[in-house]
Order: sequence, then C-alpha cells, then structure tokens
Amino acid sequence: MTWPFENDTSAVIHKIASAKLKYGKLQKRISIFAIALAAMLMSAVLLLISGIAAVNRSGGNSVTGSYHALISGVSQEEFERLQAEQESVLTGLTVSLGGIKAGNGRLNLSYSNTDALTLNGLTVSDGRMPEAEHEILIEKDYLDYLKLDAGIGDSISIAMPGTQDETVFSICGYLETAASGTGRSLYAGIVSEQYFLAQGGWNTFSPSAMIRVNTRTAASKAEIEKLVVEMLDHAGIRKIPSFNEAYINLSKPSLFLIGTAATGLAVIIVACILVIYCIFYIAIVNSIKEYGQLRTIGMTGRQIKRMVFREGFTLSATAIPIGLAAGTIFSCLLIPQGFRPASLLWVWPMVIVLIYLTVRLSLRKPARLAASVSPIDASRYMGQQSGKKRQARLSEKISPVMLAKKHISTNRKKNVLTVLSLVLTGVLLMGLSSVLSSINARDMSLSGFPRGQFIISISDERLRNDPLEQVQASAPFTDSLKDSLRMVSGLEAMTEYHYLPAAFAPEAAESEISIVGFNRDDMDLIRACRSSQADLEYNALVEQDLLIVGRPDSLERDYGIRAEAGQTLALTIFDGSDSYQRSFTVGAVLDQRKIGGNSDKIDMLMLPVDVMNDLVSCDTMYQLALRVSDDREAQAEAEIDQILKEAAGLSVTTLSAAIAQNENFIQGMKLVLTVVVAFIGCFAMMNLVNTILTSVITRRKEFALMRCVGMSQKQLSSMVRCESLMTSGIGLFFSVLIGGGVGAALCSHLKSGLMVYLHYRFPSEIALAYSTLVILSALTVTWAALKHQNKLSLIEQLRV
Repeated sequence: MTWPFENDTSAVIHKIASAKLKYGKLQKRISIFAIALAAMLMSAVLLLISGIAAVNRSGGNSVTGSYHALISGVSQEEFERLQAEQESVLTGLTVSLGGIKAGNGRLNLSYSNTDALTLNGLTVSDGRMPEAEHEILIEKDYLDYLKLDAGIGDSISIAMPGTQDETVFSICGYLETAASGTGRSLYAGIVSEQYFLAQGGWNTFSPSAMIRVNTRTAASKAEIEKLVVEMLDHAGIRKIPSFNEAYINLSKPSLFLIGTAATGLAVIIVACILVIYCIFYIAIVNSIKEYGQLRTIGMTGRQIKRMVFREGFTLSATAIPIGLAAGTIFSCLLIPQGFRPASLLWVWPMVIVLIYLTVRLSLRKPARLAASVSPIDASRYMGQQSGKKRQARLSEKISPVMLAKKHISTNRKKNVLTVLSLVLTGVLLMGLSSVLSSINARDMSLSGFPRGQFIISISDERLRNDPLEQVQASAPFTDSLKDSLRMVSGLEAMTEYHYLPAAFAPEAAESEISIVGFNRDDMDLIRACRSSQADLEYNALVEQDLLIVGRPDSLERDYGIRAEAGQTLALTIFDGSDSYQRSFTVGAVLDQRKIGGNSDKIDMLMLPVDVMNDLVSCDTMYQLALRVSDDREAQAEAEIDQILKEAAGLSVTTLSAAIAQNENFIQGMKLVLTVVVAFIGCFAMMNLVNTILTSVITRRKEFALMRCVGMSQKQLSSMVRCESLMTSGIGLFFSVLIGGGVGAALCSHLKSGLMVYLHYRFPSEIALAYSTLVILSALTVTWAALKHQNKLSLIEQLRV
C-alpha cells in the first residue's frame, strides 16, 4: 500500500525485479521449475483424489472394484429379484468358466454382463460386447503374447477348460484391464450369454452377483453394510454377502483416511516451501552486495522486500500455468475414466492459492534477510557466515579436502538447508519405496495357501446344485483319489480339511453353517488363540464332545449368540439325507484378533475330527491342501489336472493362478508409486543442482585468487568435488537412515490394517539407484560448472 504522501515506486521496483530476473537466468529457471513442479504435484494429487471419487461414484475402479458387496451362488430368480430392487444402482453378473494355460500364461474365461464390467473397472477399448454364441471379448495383449496376428472379426481357437476341446471363437472386441503388457501371466476373456446358456447356464455353473447400492442416505461403512443386508432380505436372499471393504472405505472415507490425504498434501507443501526457500535464500545470500548497493542509492528495506516478493510472484505467474497443465495431463493419463473437467473449477483456484501461500511463506525470511542488510555489511560480505573464531591449527596440512571442509563449516546454514531438503525428500522417497519394494504378488497370494500350493475342494458348481451334506454322502474324496495324489511329483505334505454340515434352526431342511474339524496337530494353534488361560487338551475335548467357538464376533453378529465357555448350543447335525438334534457344550472361546493368517484352520464353530467321525457316517472331508517342492510345482500342477479329470465334482485352486491375478492387481499400484517416487526425487535433485551451480558460479573471484597463490586447476577441481560429495553424502546418509525407519514404520502400520500381506523389505535397489544418481549428478554439475568457468581467464574471473 502506498500512502498519499509517498512516492509510488512500484513501477521502478517492477523494473529492477525484472532486470534482476533477466540477469539471473539460472535462478530463474530453477525457481520456475521448482514452483511448476510444486503446482503439478498439488494439482495432480487433488485431481487424482477427485478422479478416484468420480470413478467410485460411476464405476470403473479397476483396483478395488466399484461394487459394495458380492453374493456367491445366486440362482436366476434371485438375480432377477436383485435387479428389480430400487436401492440397487448397478447389478453385475459374473460366472467363471475356468482357466486355460498356454506356456507360462493363463487365460481366465468368464461370462459377465455390462454392469459387471463396469463394477470390475473393465472397459471395451475397441469393438463391442459378445452377443452371438461363439463371439469373445479378449485382451489384445493375450493375442500378442501368443504372437497371433488376429484382429476384430478374425477367428481364434481356444482349448476350453475341463474338456480341453478346441472351440473356435470370433473376436468381437478388445478388453481393457488395469494391467498391460505381455510380461504378465494372467489375461482375461469374456464370452457371450448365449455361450454361457449353451454350456448349461444357471444349472451348471455358480454365478456371482455384484451390487452397488444407492448410498445417498448412507453416510458410513456400517450404514452401507446395513443397507445391503436389508436389500437382500427384501429380495428374499438368505446368503451372506462378501463386502468390498476397500471400495466402501474409499467411497465413504473415514476421518483417518481424510487425515492421511490431508497429511500427504501438507507434506508436499512443506517440501515445496523448503525447496523454494532454499533456492531464494541461496540466491539472496549470493546477491548481498547487490542489495547493499541498492540500499546505498536510497532503496528502503521495505522496498527491497517488495522487490523480492515481486520476483517470486513474477516467477509464479510463469510457473503456475505450466504446473497446472502438467498436473492435469498427468492425472488424466493416470485415471482417464475419472477425469472430470468440472473438477478444474475448484482444483485450479485451490492450487493457485496454495502456491501463492507457499511462495509467500518461502520468501518471508529471505526477504527479511535482504531488507536487513546495511551498505557497510554488504561491502564486507565475503560469502561466508560469521561464527565463533576458532584457533588455527598451524600443523594442519592444506589440501583440497581440508579446504572443502573449511568452506562447508563456514557456510553452515546454506549447506544445512541443502542437506535438510535432501533429507526431507529422501525420507519421502525411501518411505514410499519401502512400500513399493514390500509389495509382492506371491506374499499376497500365500495368505490363501497356508498349507500348500494346491487346494482341491468340492466345486462351486456341485455345491450350487446340492447342499454339502448330500455331496459328502457321495464321498467325492475316494481312497483311490488320495492314493493318486500321494504320488504327485515333489509332494511334501497333504493336509485334510473336514467340514460338518449343521444348522441352528431345529426344523432346518438343509445346512446353513459348517463346523470345521481339527485334530491333535492343531492344538498348539488353538492354544495360542484362546482368550483365557483355560487348559485345553485334545483327549478331553474328544471325550466330552466339547465345541470351540473360533469366531465369537461372527457368531454374535450373524446369529445373535454371545458365546461363553460352559454354554450349551443346540444344533441340527446333517448326515447325508438324515438330520438330528444335538447339544454341545462350549469348551473354549478364542480371540479373533490372534488368528492372523490361520483363518483356514479356525472358523466360527470347531469340533475335533474324531468327534465328527462318531457323529456322522458319511465322509466329512471338504478339501485337501497339497504342498510340493518349488522346483516341481509346474509338473505337479499338470499331474493334478490330469488326476482330477476322473474326479467329478472336484476343482483345484492353484497358487500360481492366484499369483498371476495379484500381479495384475499390483501392476497399477506400483506404477502410481513409481511416478510419485520419481517426482519426489526431483525436488532433492533440483535443490542439490542449484546449490552446486550457485556455489561455483558465485565464487569465481575466490577460485581465481586461489589459482593466483599457486593452487592448480586439478587441486581446485578436487576441492569443489569434495564439497559436493560431502554435502551429498551427509544428505544421503540421513535419508537412508531416517527413510528406512519411516518406511519400516509405514509398512508395519499398513500391514496391521489395509495391506496384511506386506513383508517389509528395505528398498536397497532404489536406495542404491538414488544414491548413485545424486552422486553422479553432483559430479556432473560440478564438472560442467568448472568447465564453463575455465573458459574465462584469471583476470576476467577476478573482475567478476
């Protein structure tokens, strides 16, 4: 503000600031890059959040899926009733037809309606959905993987799952998934409804329904789940839904998730403030004499402050549009289906305000420093900080290393700021890299295969047509089958799982729950999960027919029974086509929080296998888990497939198929984290390069004096390189040390909640690559700056 009695000097200040920027091209370019990068990161973060929310609202989230719940084994009538529900926004139907192996690749065939594609985040990139019986929608990457020169309208032959009969399909379109490229092992293909019906349809397969409900009246996760349950009750469906908790948490984020996002944005702002502050602080320190000259000719401290702020805002006016455009393009490329032009109406103004505040906060202290310099102090300034006088050690040998240490110690603040910015961005980089390196498709899959790489169980199609008790009466796990499986190559262990069909209702026509069997070998696990210190012995449990409640929370939530030790539970036990009432005493109640990765052995209700065998006459075996040596896994899979061709009603789930599926899931996640890590690394590199360049350029006269008193060019170069390496080395040391700890803590936090499959791995490859890049950049920039300076003679350097 200019008072009426003051001269308006804004035009002069503007001209001086513009001339200074025109002269200091290096500072100008680095500052524009820093501000543009900050604007890009902020706009990208906000647009990505907006895009994710838009995808969650409209469908198309390929990472978590955009459905609230999945109901397995629905009938045609149940699905039609679901479609008719008013609260259902989208109702998807998907049916797995099996997988086909081709080399190391696997093609999963399924039938899905249009809503299912949307809810799974899949799209038709070219062509259309299949309509005729022998039309197929397939990934183009799968055709490239097989090196097939086939396009839309061409025919391909596929060996169908189970029968291995060659079936010719006409390609009607290309399916686009979250994964891309031919380096993966799992691909997808979708057949038509006509083909699904021709193969037996609803009577042969076990379809699953995915639903997304109207959440306008539901403000929390609990309310959404309640709405789903009420809708299923209204539709007359008694099946228990599987809730998509990841999607629900994203669509209705908790205060913790909102706080995490706000914290991430705050970290970006702090990093931007620090980097921009460092750039302007170093630029002002190197221009102290110029500010002293301006004070000499009459410029006031207030006018100098205005000039510094004018420089910053002039650079911002150029950098912000660049950053906004780059951030918008980046977010659009990353989540194209979530980009909404209307989001720019609030994202761009918010980013402009945030960048303005960031630049203003960054410039406050440098502006005060420039305004506080007197002409006398400026004339005496030699580019070094004053500190406590230390007694010179006469015996210390003068060398490039010693001179480098001296310069670093006498310019502590400037070097501390550089190291601090390097450490801050390095910690962010190492933290995210720790998550990136700790994500492993095999680790994600192993939680579902704790006892072996193969799980042979009663097929969903068989259970779809008959209840478990009737299937068990036919004894699908014959002795000859088990003998054949014992001959599988590389077999190390074979674990049996026994399920006893039961129901709580006295007059139940068929089972509604399964009691899981355990044997003597499982007692150590059960004791580790008990909620009290009660003594548990297998023989006592068998003799007294004691029941164990493994999941008391599920029992109370689903059936309203609060389990306690000594309590009596009345159950209907099913033995084939027969059933009878039986009362059991609860011998122990386990603590669900202690189950961990042993959910396959611990369920809601549990009984000793010996008790099961006494209660029913039929075989209670439900599934087998086979563990083979890793080097024989592929051979064992082929042998198991061959054995099961003769076993009707059984199916096999393999670890290799689960790994292939999870590889597709984490491919997109790793891409996002990699891009974020790369952008964070730019901040540290930019500030390091700025420090080295300005340090060399502004010390030309000092270097020329050193050359005049006898220092060789080789010694001078060694001194400057030592300074760069010392500064970089200190920053890298603390980055790796602190960043490794932050990464371990972050992985531990994620493992306890959202990503239970994480196993912390120090990102040694990324740390090595980052350290190498920083050191090489420091040496390269030093070499380039010195080479440019050497073009001037000593006389010319002394005149600078």
